[in-house]
Amino acid sequence: MANNALGDFQTPPALAAACLALVDLPAHARVLEPTCGTGAFLVAAGERWPDAERLGVEVQPGHAGIARAHARVLEDDVLTLRLDTDLPWRTAGPLAVVGNPPWVTSADLTRLGVTTAPRRRGLKQLPGLDALLGASNFDVAETLLLTVLEHLAEQPLTVAVLVKTQVARAVLTEVARAGLPLVAAEVFGVDARRWFGASVDACWLHLRLDPSAGRPPGAAGGYVADVHAGLHRGTPERRVGVVDGRWVEDVDAYARVRAADGASPCRWRSGVKHDAASALELVVDGAGTARTAAGQPVAVEPEHLHPLLKGGDLHHGRPASRLLVLPQRRLGEETAGLADAAPGLWGHLEAHAAVLDGRRSRIYAGRPRFSVFGLGDYTFAPWKVAVSGLHRDARFRLVGPTAVGGGAPRPVLLDDTAYQAAFSGPEAAAEAAVAWAVLGSPAASDLLAALLPRGAKRPVTARLLARLDLARLPVDDAEVVARARAGLAQQGAEEACGGVPAALARLRADTTDAAV
Repeated sequence: MANNALGDFQTPPALAAACLALVDLPAHARVLEPTCGTGAFLVAAGERWPDAERLGVEVQPGHAGIARAHARVLEDDVLTLRLDTDLPWRTAGPLAVVGNPPWVTSADLTRLGVTTAPRRRGLKQLPGLDALLGASNFDVAETLLLTVLEHLAEQPLTVAVLVKTQVARAVLTEVARAGLPLVAAEVFGVDARRWFGASVDACWLHLRLDPSAGRPPGAAGGYVADVHAGLHRGTPERRVGVVDGRWVEDVDAYARVRAADGASPCRWRSGVKHDAASALELVVDGAGTARTAAGQPVAVEPEHLHPLLKGGDLHHGRPASRLLVLPQRRLGEETAGLADAAPGLWGHLEAHAAVLDGRRSRIYAGRPRFSVFGLGDYTFAPWKVAVSGLHRDARFRLVGPTAVGGGAPRPVLLDDTAYQAAFSGPEAAAEAAVAWAVLGSPAASDLLAALLPRGAKRPVTARLLARLDLARLPVDDAEVVARARAGLAQQGAEEACGGVPAALARLRADTTDAAV
């Protein structure tokens, strides 16, 4: 198996030494490397603290054999041990846990056929579709570090590890949730491409806990960490952490717009999930003919074709130029009757059955044939405010009915890389335009900058958007009205401009009725 197949990135000696240079321990400390591999951190620890007791744990026999040349090593699975009672320490000095845990998720292990993947610790199991759609996936390094904290946090403890930045974020959040006695935290940027050839946002996470220290420091009782751009300690570029139970990417910037971190008056949802672009996403040629990406013309009934915007389209400001073939209008709706009700659609679906029936995600199992997800009344709402989930510099877009390939304008649908707040009813256009204008304000940009996780593959999520209380963002009302009217004019909906001031007043009163 390849070296990194199980997240097994062996640490270069120079990197291990540079990381441990940022850790201060007494000479008589104990140093544990719980997934020690070939022992890079055991070697570096011996050079930095020659009198410290060093102990490694490694499950792979070949690695363990190499590491034993540098320190005592147990050949065992660290996640099966009680770290507070099962380790054969010979001394009783202050304890430090260091190393480079596996950079792999539970889903990766499942795909690789590993049947002994660890369970996530300390978190509730996720029910239903949330779990099936991937929310129950977790990082093995996160589980290891939560195990370390669960077993060892009742004593003075240093934890210093190389991890993906998203793992550092999750661990700090759990430290805060559990109320552990954190006395200091630092995050140092690591160039994973340079050291490991990996396109991963990574860091050196350094935590110090001490049960005798009392209440942890931080903003308003929060748990915060200084962030440094590289492996050197200087003036932090910002502070991250948990404030009032919520994760914040810039604690100091957040203080300026904190009042608007609450509950959004809009409900944010992702777009349609289908996992079959070659079958269900069509392009329209210059003659107005709908075709598959392979160039095949399509004769699907018009009522089953909908204008489509993907996350990338939203981010780059591209107009809707695709059509989505939609077999259902409601989640779980039976599709067998389409053979009679929409023979053109049914013929198209059957012609692409190999793709549609071959979708691997478990969410399609046991569902009507050719099912899609992300459907509700909101899907077909005429007005939406939408944003890509894949780009950190969130660019919100006002989306009104659009005609693609001829015919009357129809509601635009989004794909599952995008999030939408949908609006229906007689004031929908004005309500949507006001929400869009507020989200484009400097105050909203400040709040998003403080909240959006850096380095995440999907930085924008429905959960994060749900925190944006548009009614409490400090915005200039005249600027909002002007921008909302300009947005409506660009959409060809000038007739709705007169309703903008009233829509803003309703938003201020937090009584937006058009959101669905």
